[in-house]
Amino acid sequence: MNRKWVYGLAGVGVLAVAGFMIFQALSTSLVYFILPNEHAADPAQYDGRRIRLGGIVTPGTIAFDERELQLTFLVTDGLVAYPVRHSGAPPELFKESTGVVVEGRFADGTFVSDNVLVKHTEVYVAEGEHIDLELLRESLK
Repeated sequence: MNRKWVYGLAGVGVLAVAGFMIFQALSTSLVYFILPNEHAADPAQYDGRRIRLGGIVTPGTIAFDERELQLTFLVTDGLVAYPVRHSGAPPELFKESTGVVVEGRFADGTFVSDNVLVKHTEVYVAEGEHIDLELLRESLK
């Protein structure tokens, strides 16, 4: 009878430690997806967090330094635009007016990216000045 209690408590302890470790691993690996206007509405909410910022590459803002492999551009959702700085070569399909998702963190008003994903579906095509935010959010998922 005494051994059953010891084994039972040991089992509960092991499960508690395993649960805590799983919780920690999942909470540190979560990456939040937001649009530029969502960040602008409450930037403090995303301080120190790794996020995915989705939007459209603003025409005329792409600059790539081939020697330093530094890519800079503006990403917008039609309401707010943020400068993005990315270390590395741009993806092959990367161009102006294309939907992108950049992964990284904000630093002094600039989004510092370590991953650029280009959206290349025919579900959404940016035309003119109007950008449908709901359609943009759905197309970037």
